[in-house]
Amino acid sequence: MAFGSCIYNEHYVFAQTDQTVSKLQVANTAVEQAFNAVLAAEHAGANVTALLAGLNDAAGFLAKAEMANRAGNLTAVESDADNAISIASQSQVAAVDAEEAASVSGNVSFSSTIMFSFLGAVAFICVWFLVWRWQKRRYIRNLSDAKPEVTNS
Repeated sequence: MAFGSCIYNEHYVFAQTDQTVSKLQVANTAVEQAFNAVLAAEHAGANVTALLAGLNDAAGFLAKAEMANRAGNLTAVESDADNAISIASQSQVAAVDAEEAASVSGNVSFSSTIMFSFLGAVAFICVWFLVWRWQKRRYIRNLSDAKPEVTNS
């Protein structure tokens, strides 16, 4: 009976170890996905300063969980990994929202630039045509007011 309880406890420790390793892998994946989302938001032109602070917090909890796992403190591993997953998930959602907002803002900015460029080109052509017409009338008027030179030979 004593031998059976030793095997049972050993199996329980292995099960807990597998569970903590699994939890650490989930936390690591969550932090990685949050990092990729923040990177995509930065590429879209979003301000990611606050997102990086949250990502750093999640990475800090992940590092603490990995250190606790090496030390054998399974309770701290679970707690820190859960905190890392929670913060990374929040950072990822915020990063996706920021990326979408930056993308929409960029599209609006591009559209308004195209529109104002077109309107500026049309206004330039209209003003150029009016100046040309005014100069043409002025030239014809000056030409008709001019007196011919007569040379006596």
